[in-house]
Amino acid sequence: MHLNPKPKTLNPKLILLAVLLLAVMAGESIALHRYALVAPGTADFFARWYGGKELVLHGRNPYAREIDLEAQMAMFGRHTRPDEDQVNFAYPLYTVFLFFPLAYVPYPWAQAVWMTVLQFALIALTVLTLRLARWKVSPPMLAATVLWGVFFYPGARAIMLGQFSILVALAVMLAVWGLTTRREWLGGAVLAIATIKPQMVFLLIPFLLLWAWRQKRWRFIGGFSVGMAALLAGSLLWVPDWIFRFVENIRAYSGYVGFGSPLENMTARFAPGFDHWLNPAITVILSALMLWLWWRALTHHPEEFWWALVWTLPIGNLIAFRSATTNHVMLYLPLMFVFRRLSGLNRGTAWTLAAQWGLTIALWVIFLTTIDTSRGSNFEAVFMHGLLPTVLIGVFLLDWRGLRHMIIFQSD
Repeated sequence: MHLNPKPKTLNPKLILLAVLLLAVMAGESIALHRYALVAPGTADFFARWYGGKELVLHGRNPYAREIDLEAQMAMFGRHTRPDEDQVNFAYPLYTVFLFFPLAYVPYPWAQAVWMTVLQFALIALTVLTLRLARWKVSPPMLAATVLWGVFFYPGARAIMLGQFSILVALAVMLAVWGLTTRREWLGGAVLAIATIKPQMVFLLIPFLLLWAWRQKRWRFIGGFSVGMAALLAGSLLWVPDWIFRFVENIRAYSGYVGFGSPLENMTARFAPGFDHWLNPAITVILSALMLWLWWRALTHHPEEFWWALVWTLPIGNLIAFRSATTNHVMLYLPLMFVFRRLSGLNRGTAWTLAAQWGLTIALWVIFLTTIDTSRGSNFEAVFMHGLLPTVLIGVFLLDWRGLRHMIIFQSD
């Protein structure tokens, strides 16, 4: 006689944890709402929120010029000059799906909830990258690293600006986790969300899809395809011509942003007069190195997937057609590998903590002492867009053998 197995029940501890988490997020949102009433911010989120709100509530096209002008008046109290931020909806339309409920509330509440969501997404990103790096830490070190992740310059600045880069980085790392733990459908579907910021994933998505193809991970490719189809179908049914309007806004964005790629900004700052040939030369060298690492991982050395991935992240951030320091949250993964390596070398946490917070303080000091006053009181110097990727590439070159061996063979 066979008895029917008992149906699975939800773990009470998980339910309690979820309730406590929601309570903390609600409390923080209420506190940040008071702050938002007197200090409205998250400028990068506002332009997307305003266009999304007009679409959701009034059926207006968020890419329309009149929406830009209204957003400019709301943000600056005037229409901006052609060389200033046009506050346009320079994202794919399906970005609205990520903050759809916030279109129904006033902006101070939207800002407060969005900043809270980004903070917890950044915590999740920090913990996930630590796990992907296979860095085993004690509870105190875990708490210290999570705190570092929130206050580290790229992450903290992304929260203050309301940047979508945190969600993109989290989606990419979830995709990598899904791909490497046989959760391919989930990983592929989540990866589709990362396309809201093409400049962050223009190298990563081809590499992940190619590796999945070579390893016959058809579910990952299928998940990505279904995810993209759903996003595109849903958004095209809503606004049929949004892709053409999006391209027009991207062209307009390129017209009023007065700087180039992170590598161009770095070479112009530190090698003036030589940057016209130094920039393409470095781009070719780094691209060749990355493609060589891809070729090894995609052919006879699939175990070198992680080594190719951690090189693709800083190279992509350095040679991207347009980037910013908020996009450097994608570099949390290679940073975790570096911290793990440092921890293994010193058999302790003191030097690792010193590296984490020393780098954090250094980036904040550089930002505060190099503010570009010609563009406004809170604009960072554009050379910072390539600073952290350059430092990481330098570290990986200097400790090539040690880091490579640790990452490929999972040894300290």
